Amino acid sequence: MKCPSDALTHLRCDQILDVAELLIESQGIVSFKFSQIAKDVGCSTGTLYKLFERKEDVLVCLFLRSATSNYMPIFVDKNPDLTAQERLLLPILFTFETIKRSRSFFTLRSVSVNAMIWKLASDEKVKLFKRRIHSFWQWLTDSVNLAIANGELEATPLQAKELVQGITFYLTGSLTQFESKLISPEFLSDERNTYYRHLSRLMAQYNWKKPLTQELYFSLEERTNGFFERNYKKHLTCKACKDLSEALKEKDSACLGCPSKA
Repeated sequence: MKCPSDALTHLRCDQILDVAELLIESQGIVSFKFSQIAKDVGCSTGTLYKLFERKEDVLVCLFLRSATSNYMPIFVDKNPDLTAQERLLLPILFTFETIKRSRSFFTLRSVSVNAMIWKLASDEKVKLFKRRIHSFWQWLTDSVNLAIANGELEATPLQAKELVQGITFYLTGSLTQFESKLISPEFLSDERNTYYRHLSRLMAQYNWKKPLTQELYFSLEERTNGFFERNYKKHLTCKACKDLSEALKEKDSACLGCPSKA
């Protein structure tokens, strides 16, 4: 099921997703129903099914609409002075900022990447989802390669790949432990400083010309916080999500003839 192309349908999709997000926050990700969404939006279930083929489509779209990749290109455009190392840290800090502002994003992030969920979505949504996950890993990979190219980092191809993997695994693990609310406080220290300490230890395993410091990390954190304060709601739309999806599709098409994809 393809994303809508006209402004009116975009608004209707946003209304549906806003209601679905509220239902997830109040009823849980398992219990919310299509019929309740339609009732709260004020549309028929038939209208709902024209836009979202199944429940899993709603979950995938909620994740895509809030995904950090919607914001990172905008931030880079507004901050052209970023180092490659800072670009590498953006997906981490942007994920933290999104979770602060959306009670459901952590749940959506955890559930939607489960194959038992995304594989049940309609074919078009699966394509969008896979492309967006790929773009997240590609952003990290490109940032590491840029750091190597401009002399910020010395690393072999294997070390570069392991650094990308390490950051992704760090992000998933740290979020799971803090956001689950299952871990007794006696096992965890201050959240903000814990995030920094474990990330700095990960980064320190690699040969950076300038190692990650607390000052650099917290400074970038403040900049991302200010950016989200100004831009989060403005870009939390189906149109913004669709525009990025189209841009990623064009980028993929342009690279079909690249040596790396030949």
